Amino acid sequence: MEILEFGNPEDRKLLLIHGFESPYQIWEEYIRHFSKSFRVIVPVLPGHDPVRDEDFESFESCARELEDHCLARYGKKIFAVYGMSMGGVVAAILWENGILEIEKLIMESSPLLGYGPVMSRLLIKQYLSITHKAQVRDRKTVRKAVNSMVTEDKLDSFMALLDHISDTTIENYIRGIGKHRLPDSLNRPETELHYLYGGHMSEFLFRSTARFLRKNYPAANVVCLEGRGHCEDALLHPDRHILTLAEILKPAGAG
Repeated sequence: MEILEFGNPEDRKLLLIHGFESPYQIWEEYIRHFSKSFRVIVPVLPGHDPVRDEDFESFESCARELEDHCLARYGKKIFAVYGMSMGGVVAAILWENGILEIEKLIMESSPLLGYGPVMSRLLIKQYLSITHKAQVRDRKTVRKAVNSMVTEDKLDSFMALLDHISDTTIENYIRGIGKHRLPDSLNRPETELHYLYGGHMSEFLFRSTARFLRKNYPAANVVCLEGRGHCEDALLHPDRHILTLAEILKPAGAG
């Protein structure tokens, strides 16, 4: 797994973890903005790097690699981790492990409750079908992606990722998400917990996660982005979403 870094190594550490079938280039605007005041750490998750022959094995192995990287370079303290969609599963495991001391944990439309083998099989079939259509440049599939998963300027990076991603990687990601469930309670008082999700009807899975967090983690800041689809602002309107994140990333007590 390649891990990219930007900004001053002496600044507070901000870890950005992309979602499933999202190229790391989705972070370009975020890197330009936040690297002025943070050391920005960007992993390219296994199976998502067009120049590396690497299949995804498990979320746990990704978390271990990130922990080892951060500990070797910076020690335990990480100011903030932001995981988008599936990237939030990696972020959650980092938090659950407790090896890194995370001050702010931000997850957006992340599937944190699992969904079992039946749903896993259905989702694997769906993602394999969509990915294979994109790989042969089915026009409808590609245009739909531009409206929901990637901006036009990042389409080449997105297609390069899809051309490279393997069926094994897709299957392992979906099964891994299906098996992972956030604990009903976890004593990590040093961490501010933030969960964002869209208000669109398609976000029903993440509304369930939001209800779970409100019930089991009452100190969590759970925010519905009204009218938004899955990571809509994060993926398609980064300038707007950067403002949302900047507010969360303010140090405690800052106006």
